[in-house]
Parts: sequence; structure tokens; C-alpha cells
Amino acid sequence: MKKICLLLTFCMLALFAGCEDPLVIPPALEEDPPVEEPEKPSEPEKPSEPEKEPEPEPVPYSIPVVRITTENGAKIESKEDYVNGTVRIEDPSKHFSSVDVYEGTMRIRGRGNSTWGMPKKPYRIKLDEKASLFGLAPEKDWVLLANYSDKTLMRNIVAMELSRICGMKWTPTLISVDVYLNEEYIGVYTFTEHKEVAEGRVDIEIVEEGDNGGEALTGGYYLEIEEAMDETTCFKTRFDTPVMFQDPEEPTAEQLAYVKDLMDRFELAVENIQNERDYIRYRELFDIPSLINYYIIKEIAKDPDGNIRKSTFITKERGKKMEMYHVWDFDITMGNCNYTNFEKPDGWQIKGAKWYNKMFQDPSFVKEVKDRWNELYPKFLEIPDYVEEQIALLDGAQDRNFERWDILDKYVWPNAVWLGTYEAEVEFFLDFYTRRIEWLNKQLNAL
Repeated sequence: MKKICLLLTFCMLALFAGCEDPLVIPPALEEDPPVEEPEKPSEPEKPSEPEKEPEPEPVPYSIPVVRITTENGAKIESKEDYVNGTVRIEDPSKHFSSVDVYEGTMRIRGRGNSTWGMPKKPYRIKLDEKASLFGLAPEKDWVLLANYSDKTLMRNIVAMELSRICGMKWTPTLISVDVYLNEEYIGVYTFTEHKEVAEGRVDIEIVEEGDNGGEALTGGYYLEIEEAMDETTCFKTRFDTPVMFQDPEEPTAEQLAYVKDLMDRFELAVENIQNERDYIRYRELFDIPSLINYYIIKEIAKDPDGNIRKSTFITKERGKKMEMYHVWDFDITMGNCNYTNFEKPDGWQIKGAKWYNKMFQDPSFVKEVKDRWNELYPKFLEIPDYVEEQIALLDGAQDRNFERWDILDKYVWPNAVWLGTYEAEVEFFLDFYTRRIEWLNKQLNAL
């Protein structure tokens, strides 16, 4: 066996020795070199275009700012005595007008009844010269509503949207603003027009001193039903309704007698409603569509003051019937009142009140109310969307307001609830409103 192995080894050595070339491993294949392309002729240079100026960035929306400066920093302590000063209104986003700044001289005093006694005061501004503010008709007299007890800051604003939907003769424009008094921030206010006889406001022609007989005696008059009875000329009707003359402030004896007689005849006609003949009499004296629009707004709001005793504004134009011209003052409505059951969305408030309790005995009046309600009801359903728009417009201003006035978790007269956050206050308000119109829709259509 060993001999065989040695023999095989010898043979293999002899075989390799006979090869002429050693074993060579071939190199790896190389890639072909790149083919160079001929250069393209250069294109002629285009003339350079002028650089466009960058578009200005849009101004972020923020609510307008009202800056009031009183002469020598004087305090505003009276509802009767004006304090001199200046006002600067800034609307940087030009959301409400075509100018971003207004500046002017003015006088300012307090205003309001119960609201004047609250820590956050409402004010009346009288410009030295008429001006168009926020695109509204030029006038001197303007108002800042404080909304201290309304923690949504928007019940008045929503009520004016209801007024617009119902088609009242005049609906004041309300705008949320931040207010600074002598450089001190005093919160979110509602800026609006003063209620007065003027073009674009209560737009009627008032009687003159010599209009004491005939057709001239019949108007115009701007009256307010208000139990405070705090105007120059006031009287009570035979049914104890408190009436004040807004304009003219001092009517002649003949004019006063005419208005008193007119109110007495209307109330007598209403109180004596028993048959079809009686239905006609009160309709001859008062514009029925305006009474219906007023009723719907006040009933939706479940207004504690809406029962023909406060904040009710009536006009009597020459040769025309009396008319509910506009509405006003809704900060303690829509659930924001702890009087008996006013925080509950069900129950009648105005239907059983003076005048209306009798008019609802007239089948024609009931039908007209139902028809008007059903015509407007789809629009009433859009109010929650309108509220969301108002919150978006505030854009955090409510936080500044309640940093200044730390009341979200505190009782403020006449709150029915105090819920601790702005969001909870709005939720309560919307819940009241939604359930209120659902209840009214069912009840009115069942009459």
C-alpha cells in the first residue's frame, strides 16, 4: 500500500513539472471608459425680471381697542356730569371699518341703572364732533356696555341678532372691544350706538313745539316704558304702565295730553277684548307686526324685564300707528337670572304679561304669531353657529377680561349659575337657548 501511494505522488509531481506556464488567474473585466458628449452651445441670457415686492402679511384679527384718556386722569364717578377727555379707537385688522385708527376729543360719563352700581362700569361717550365709528352713521353719542353679570359677554349681541332676524325697525350694531381707561385695562366691553332719534338710529321726525293740533299733533314721538321713571317728562297710564318721553324731552301740554290719551285708548281696547269688534279696536292704534316681533324676541330671551314694565321702546310717527321700534338690554336674559324659574328654558314669560295676555285671546293674533314664528324658526336654529363666530372674534379676549375681573367662580347679581370657566358659561347659555326654542316651537304650534 505504501508503495502505491509513493508511486502516485511521484506521477503528479512529474505532471506539474511538464507544464510550460504556471496557473494564472485572469484579471477582472474593466468597464469601458465614458464617452464624452460634445458641449452644447450656451443659450443667450434672458433679460432679468424686476423682483416682485413681497406681499404684506395679513394683519391677524384681534378685537378693536378703545383707549380713553380723561383730562388730568379725572375719575368718572357720575351718570349726570361729563368728564372731558380723548378717545382713540384702533381696528388694526380693519374688520369693521376702512380706517385702522380714529382719534378725537370727547366727554364721558356713567350710564345704566343697576349696572352702574357694579364694579365694572358702563359708560356714555359724547364726541365733540360727529364721526363715523366702525362704519356706522356719523353721530356724537356712543355707548360702552360692561356686561359684568353676563359671563358669556355676548347675550346683548345675540339678542340683537334675533332683532335683525325678526326685522325690527332698528337693530343697534354691537361690537366687542378691549377698553383701556387712562392706560389701565378695564376689560371687554360692547361698543354700540346710543339709542336716540337720529338718522340710522331711531329715524323719525319729532314734533316741534308748535305742533299742537290737527295732523301735526299726531307725531312723531319716541317713548320708553320704564318703571325707573327717570326722564324729564313721565306719566302712568290708567292701567299703571310707566311711560317716559325720550323725544321730545319736554312736550307741550297738548302733546303730553295727546300721548296719554292715545296710550289709555289702546290699553282700554286691549283690556276689553271680548269679541271680534274689540279685536279691531286695538289694531287701529298699534302696529301688530311690530308687537309680534317684539313678543318673539322677548319670549325667546325669557326676559325678566320684558313684561311691559322696562326697556320697551315705542314710536308714534305722524299719521301712523304706534310701533315697537327696537329692543334693548338683554344681559340678564336667556337663563342669566335667579328670579323664579328664569333659569329654566320652559315656561311662558311674555304671553301672560300685560297687553299680551289679552291679545292672545284674539284668534287672529294667535294665528299671526304662529305664522311669523314658523317663518323665522329655521333662522333661530342658526344662532348656535352665530355664537361660535362671536367666540372666534373674541380670540382670547375673554381670558384677559376674566384676569381683570376674577368672577367666573363667583356669584354676581342676578346669576342663576356660576360655573368657574368661560367655556362652561357659554355651554349653559347655548343649552338654555336650544331647549328654549324647542319648547316654544312645540307650545306655540299647539295653540
